[in-house]
Amino acid sequence: MRAIVHQPPKASGLAAALRSRSRLFTSLASASLALIACGLLSGQAAAASDAMHGGLPADLRVGHTVKQITVPGSLPGEQRLVAVHLWYPADHRGLVVAPKAVYTSGLRGRPLPLTPWTPLSWQVEAEIAREDAPIDPEGPAFPVIVFSHGSNNDPIDYAHTLELIAGAGFVVAAPYHVNNTQDDARIDYVNQQAKERLHATQRVLTCNDGLPPRANFGTGDCSKQSVPLNMADRVRDISRILIELPSWFGNRVDVSRVGVMGHSRGTVTALAAAGGSHAWGFGPLTDDKGKPRVKAVMGLAIGAAAITNAVDLAQVTVPTVLVAGGRDQNPSVPPALDVSRAAFAAIKSPDKLLVEIPNATHRSFDSTYCAQLQSAAAEAKIDPNALLDVHTVGLIAASAPMFMSGKAVHYCAPRFFTSPVNIQHVVASTRNAEYSCSDIEDPTVGDQLDPFCSLAAPVEGPASPCVSTSIPCTGLDTDEVKQGITEIAVAFFDSALRRTDGHGIDFKRYLAPKWLMEHVPMVGSAQAYAGPDSVCPPGQGVTCANEH
Repeated sequence: MRAIVHQPPKASGLAAALRSRSRLFTSLASASLALIACGLLSGQAAAASDAMHGGLPADLRVGHTVKQITVPGSLPGEQRLVAVHLWYPADHRGLVVAPKAVYTSGLRGRPLPLTPWTPLSWQVEAEIAREDAPIDPEGPAFPVIVFSHGSNNDPIDYAHTLELIAGAGFVVAAPYHVNNTQDDARIDYVNQQAKERLHATQRVLTCNDGLPPRANFGTGDCSKQSVPLNMADRVRDISRILIELPSWFGNRVDVSRVGVMGHSRGTVTALAAAGGSHAWGFGPLTDDKGKPRVKAVMGLAIGAAAITNAVDLAQVTVPTVLVAGGRDQNPSVPPALDVSRAAFAAIKSPDKLLVEIPNATHRSFDSTYCAQLQSAAAEAKIDPNALLDVHTVGLIAASAPMFMSGKAVHYCAPRFFTSPVNIQHVVASTRNAEYSCSDIEDPTVGDQLDPFCSLAAPVEGPASPCVSTSIPCTGLDTDEVKQGITEIAVAFFDSALRRTDGHGIDFKRYLAPKWLMEHVPMVGSAQAYAGPDSVCPPGQGVTCANEH
C-alpha cells in the first residue's frame, strides 16, 4: 500500500507567489513554536526559523570560513586542490564586529593576461554568515551535513540556504568537486576563447587538478568528462572532509553523526556515498571499523537516469528525503520527476520521503543564483570586456549552453532585475534568455520593471515552463524555495542525526505529507514511509511499517 498525498499546483503569477510566501511564513512560525515546545527543534533551529520570518534574532549566529585540502584524483598523478566552504554555529562573543561573509568565484580579480579582457568581479554578500567567526564553544558537539553541488555548479550557489541550515545547529561542509565545478568551466572557457580569438598555443589559466594540459586544451580540459571518475572523486572528497573536520573544529564537531545533502549530480553523490556503486567500483563510505559513515541523505533535483541508476540504490537503507521539481527539464528524457520517483521506489530505506514541488525548475534550488546574476550583469552593463561576468550572465539568464536547467525569468524575484542596478536590458540582450526589451533603455525607469520589457519565447532548447507573464513566470521564486527547503532539511537532519531516544524519524509535523501540503504552499504532493522505529502519526499520509 502506498500513501500519496496530492495537491493541485498553486495559482500562477507573482501575486500568487507573494501570497503563498506570506502564508508560508505565518504557518511555519506557528509550527516552529509547536516543535520547540515539544523539544523537537533545537534552540538554533528555532532561531533559524525566526530568521526566515522577517527578523534576524540575536541568537542566530553563523560563521563561515574556507579550508583548502588536497585530494588525490582518479587519474595517475592527479592532486586536486579542493576548497571547502564551511558554515557553523558561531560564538556570540565578538560576532557583531566580524565582517559579513562574501561569496564569489575563485577567479575573482584574477588577471586575464589578454587585452582587453578584465577580471571577473561579481560577488554576493552572505545573508547572515560572518567571516572567520569562532565556532560556538558551548553545548554538545554539532552533527555534520556535507553538501555536494550539482555538475558544473559551485558550493556558493546554495550558500544562502546552507547558512540557515548551519544556523539550526549543524556544521555544514561544502566542497568544490574539482573537475566538475563552474570555476573549472570558467577556466576552460577563458582558455578556449584565447585559443579561438587570439590563437593562443597554451593555457592562459591553469586547472586545479595538478595535471598538465590534455591533448586538446580548452573546453573539457579542466572539466572531467568521465562520469565514473568524477563520481569516485566526489565521494573521495566527502571522505577526506570527514577526516579533516576534527582538525578544523576539534571536539565541537561530531563526525559520527553525518548526513549528506546534494543537488542534481550532488544528489547522486549523496546516494552513492550511502549505498556505493558497483558500476563505478566503490562501496558506501565506512569508518575505520567498517561501519557506515553516512546516517542520512537529502537530495534536491536528482541527476539523469543513467547516472542515478548506476548507484546501488537498493543499498541505501538510511533515512532519505528526495525533493523534485515539476518544471525541471534537466534531464528531459525521461523527465526529471520520473527519475526521482523511480529512485525513490528503488531506495530500500524504511524511512523515506519524496516531496514534489510543481513549479520548481532545476535551478530553483540555487539560492544565490539570482544575486549572482544581478552582480555579474551590473558589471557587464558598464564593461563589455568583463569576459567572465558576461559568461556568468549567460549561464544564469539563459541556462547556457544547453538551456535546460531553468532561466532567471523562471525563478528570480523581480528585485534581482532592478536593484541595485537595473539589468533588464542586459538580460534581454542575452541569447535565449526568454526576455525582450525595447531597443533603447529608459534611464528614468530606475529600480522599477520596464513596461517595455516582457517575456519572450525560447529560440532554442526546451519549451518554456512559464505559467504566467509575470516574473518569475513559474509563480515560484528562489526565496520561497530556500525557506521551504531549509525547514524540511532542518527538521529531517535534526531528527535523523540528533535523536537519542531510540526512535528513527519523527513524521509528526514538518515531514508528514499532509502537514507539508497544508503549511508549505510550494509543495504539490508527497509520499512518506516510516520504519518500525520511527514516529508514524495516523491521518498524516505516512505509510507505517505494518502497512508496507
